[in-house]
Amino acid sequence: MRKICTVLAVLLLPLCAAAQQNWKAIMRYDKQAAKTALADRLTKYAAYDTQADPAADKVPSSKGQTAFAKALAKELKNIGASNVKTAKNAIVTADIAPTTTKPSAAIAFIAYLDTTPQLSAKNVQPKTVAKYNGGDIVINAQKNIRLTEYNSPQLLDARSHDLITASGDTVLGADPKAGIAVIMTLADYLLGHPSIEHGPIKIVFIPDHASGRGPAELDIASLGADYAYIVNGANLGEIVMENFNSRAFNAVFEGNRNADLGQAMNSAYADNLLMASDFHTLLPRQRRPETTADRRGFILVENITTQGNRSEVSGIVRAFSQEEMQELARLVTQAFNTVKAMNQKAGPMQLTWQDEFKNAKELIAPQVITQMQNALRQEDITPKPLAQRGPNAAALLTERGLPSVSVFCGVFHPNSILEYADTDIMEASLRSLISLANGWAGLPAQPAP
Repeated sequence: MRKICTVLAVLLLPLCAAAQQNWKAIMRYDKQAAKTALADRLTKYAAYDTQADPAADKVPSSKGQTAFAKALAKELKNIGASNVKTAKNAIVTADIAPTTTKPSAAIAFIAYLDTTPQLSAKNVQPKTVAKYNGGDIVINAQKNIRLTEYNSPQLLDARSHDLITASGDTVLGADPKAGIAVIMTLADYLLGHPSIEHGPIKIVFIPDHASGRGPAELDIASLGADYAYIVNGANLGEIVMENFNSRAFNAVFEGNRNADLGQAMNSAYADNLLMASDFHTLLPRQRRPETTADRRGFILVENITTQGNRSEVSGIVRAFSQEEMQELARLVTQAFNTVKAMNQKAGPMQLTWQDEFKNAKELIAPQVITQMQNALRQEDITPKPLAQRGPNAAALLTERGLPSVSVFCGVFHPNSILEYADTDIMEASLRSLISLANGWAGLPAQPAP
């Protein structure tokens, strides 16, 4: 009997192994061709000026995002995607039909259209550094803008990689366009290789992610995705497992600066400018962004405005844990109350709070992360959990009912003139997402806990 069981086990092993298809075993995957396609797409997409406009009261906030959305929709149609749609708000959606008959979860791959409002994205001039072999990379000699192993330590791991920078006059826009290039190349590859087994796939491009207004307009119910992967992360193997909680505060100080300055001591004179300054000064310097790192949160005053007898101070508090968030909020409140006690002649003062976004750690569905980790390991990439010191693009969608996680695509120094993309890491991202799509074949969605 034992011999029979042993024989059966040996016979069944190949069947078990075949249950999880190895996509590379059924075709020839050319890394260099993939890198070329990714670099070509990123360079082409960089030409679209998609700088967000924070003053706009509509989505998209800039015309360039609409133009880019239409171009991406046209490209999706050309490569064979189905049900391609471009909404009035410039959200682009498309389908890639499943190639498996097994019940499988519907997976969305998402990237964003907008570049930072802080830097120009007009007339971007991408520059390629082929086979980087160490040393400084001069982005702009006239302005002495360069990448060094000091300001960009990730270059130590980039020997022989192909890199793309801008010219030092604009942002490159690799955040988010490297992610778009990866997703478009993924779609192109899957549509061109129907022998790769995968379930239903959704392609989604969303405007104005920095403000959160674009993701808020995505119709999750009609999208029909069970899980989502947002391609906008940084270094090889990184998966954003959690992010800061964030709350915004606004302190209002009412003064009376119209009194006779010569008789101010014995009058109702109250200086709202001084109150705002004192409030800012009383916030602990050791809890500012430049004095904190890793998992330590911070307080930041973002703006101080004054009009007549009214001054407003607006800022943010960010922390990974709710306990630290409460402590930082207490310090802000303490500073406000101190100023209030010091200015008995002042008019009404008010401190208000607004929640911005939450740490997605407790919201992310475990299977979303597990499948990504499995895909990375299949490509011999070590998964690297990342705690992001800022907003997480996936957090808002997860809160709204679409379990999402952000994954790497080889972008460094995002939203700055030092921004660059590593096309070798972009290729690793592409390969990992092909494995991910393949890995979800035959795995149905699990009910939410």
